[in-house]
Amino acid sequence: MRIERKEFAHPVQASRVRLNVFQQPDGFLVTEERIGTVTVVATLGFFDTAEAALARLRLRAEELERQRYAPAAPAA
Repeated sequence: MRIERKEFAHPVQASRVRLNVFQQPDGFLVTEERIGTVTVVATLGFFDTAEAALARLRLRAEELERQRYAPAAPAA
């Protein structure tokens, strides 16, 4: 089950980036999706607590914002 989702868009790149935190039976999975003509999924980590997983999501979101990505509404 997904417990957090953030989507970002870049001012000149067509693809979007979506960060997700999923609750798994034995922990929390953090992923990054690059959404373009195909979707590429990368694992950012697996954590014991939701707090640690959400902290990793926030850290990656800050990195993306330094690369000029801005929060975007999820695509329909």
